[in-house]
Amino acid sequence: MHDVFSDDGPVRLFIHDDDETPLEFVQDLLRTVFGKSEQEAIASAALIEAKGAIPCGPYPGPVARAIFNSAKWLIRSNGQPLMITTESADASRPCDLCEAPRAVTEILISGTTASLCSDCLLAARRSSEELPGETFRSAYVALDWHFAGVPRNLIVTRARQFPGHMRADVQVAIDKLFTDPIHFFGIHEEYRYETLDFAALMKAGRNAPAIAPPQYRDVDIGEAEPVKCLANGLWLCRTGELRYAVLLTFHREYNHEPSLRIELALPAGATGNAFVQRTFAELEAAVHAARSYRGKILSLEDGANLSRTFAWLDRASPADGRSR
Repeated sequence: MHDVFSDDGPVRLFIHDDDETPLEFVQDLLRTVFGKSEQEAIASAALIEAKGAIPCGPYPGPVARAIFNSAKWLIRSNGQPLMITTESADASRPCDLCEAPRAVTEILISGTTASLCSDCLLAARRSSEELPGETFRSAYVALDWHFAGVPRNLIVTRARQFPGHMRADVQVAIDKLFTDPIHFFGIHEEYRYETLDFAALMKAGRNAPAIAPPQYRDVDIGEAEPVKCLANGLWLCRTGELRYAVLLTFHREYNHEPSLRIELALPAGATGNAFVQRTFAELEAAVHAARSYRGKILSLEDGANLSRTFAWLDRASPADGRSR
């Protein structure tokens, strides 16, 4: 495999957040090894914590090697788990697989670092399309695999929220829209009072959200069979060449009815934006067209500030057009 430090080509160093290394140690590392001022070190450490990783450099190859070795020595001597990775910043560096002179990204394969161009990285991902879902243990690993070749800062998310009492209608709608995902998972929610979103799912480290069996709750809609509704769910999907992910979860606020939240994550750009608009329009239309409770008496119990409320949910009478 190609040594990223083997010549004088520019190299970037990436410092990754791990939720274990003390912030003070990261700040000290940035000051003493990377030569940042105290204010720069504080700001950079905060960015690492917020974004998961930040790049430093690029530096000439020998300089990057010296900084990298000094940083690794300081990290090991203090017994910290902080991870620093390298990436070639030279567009002419050859890919280890196709040997084309393109910008490359370092990935770890069986304990060995390989430098692959975007085309080869995407080809490697496509060759693993049949990768079984049980291969993944954490949500961030599954998302990194799904969006391989797309930097995290180029992934955008958009969300819609629906009242919690509409969960049966929303479930019927998503069952129709996301019928053939590449993978589908449940997510372990360690803290139910926090809203689970893609920013949280992409978090690595000791408290990284784990893949879990999907959890369902039977919701009575006055029919012979209840609707099986998800507690949360993560879909990894593709339409054409566009890869996207869908997250269903709940947004909880004290003393308020929980809201059902649908969030989409996909690469930034006009294609993704058009897809989001179309998908949410279809979702909202499907929810409005659903008839889970229409024309029935609904009892809402144990809701915030609701001891017992009855609502007639037939929105309009076809005969006179009035709501009832």
